[in-house]
Amino acid sequence: MRTNQTQEEKNLVGFSRVEKLHPYKTFLFFALLGSTIIFLALAFLYSLKIVEISGIENFQMPRAFIVSTILLLLSSMSISKVVDNYNSDSFSAIKNTLGVTLFLAVLFTISQVIGWKVMFDAGYFINGQTGISFIYLISGLHLMHVICGIGFIIYLLTGVQKNSNDIVKSLLFFTDNYQKTKLELATIYWHFVDILWLGLFLMFLFTF
Repeated sequence: MRTNQTQEEKNLVGFSRVEKLHPYKTFLFFALLGSTIIFLALAFLYSLKIVEISGIENFQMPRAFIVSTILLLLSSMSISKVVDNYNSDSFSAIKNTLGVTLFLAVLFTISQVIGWKVMFDAGYFINGQTGISFIYLISGLHLMHVICGIGFIIYLLTGVQKNSNDIVKSLLFFTDNYQKTKLELATIYWHFVDILWLGLFLMFLFTF
C-alpha cells in the first residue's frame, strides 16, 4: 500500500513540474514529444524494411553526413552558451553565439543536401529501394526541424540586434524574463535537434 502511495506521489510531483513550466516551454515539451514519437515510428518502419532489401550491400553513408553531424554537434555546443551570455548582460556575446550557431546550422543544411546529391549520383533514388527512401524521408524531416530552428535563431538574432541599438530597450532587455525564456527555448530545441540527428545518423551508419 505504501509503495502505491509513493508511486502516486511521484506522479503528482511529475505533473506539478510540468504545470510550473512556462506556457511556451510546456508547448515545446509536447511538440518535441510528438516529434519524438513520429521519428521513433519511422525508425521502427525503417528497421523492418531494411532487412527485406537485397542489392544495396555496397551502399556507403555519404561522408557529407559525417561532416554534417560534426557541424551540428559544434552548433549545439555554441548555443549552450547563450543563456550564460544573457546572464552576463553581454549583447555582443549573445550575438556572437547566435551568429556562430546560425552559421554552423546553414553549413549543416548545405552538407545534408550534398549528402543527398552523392546518394542520387550513386544511383540511390528517393523512389527506389524502400530502405533508401526512408533515409531520404527521415533525414529530410529532420532537416525541416533544423530549418525551423534556423528561422527561430534568425528571429532571436534580429531581436537582439534591435534591442542593442535602442538605449531604452537595451536597459530593459536583461531584466525581461521573456527574453531569457526565448533563449532557453532555442537552446532546448537545438539540443533536441542535435541529439535526434545523432541517433538517426548512428542508426543509418550501423545499418549497412
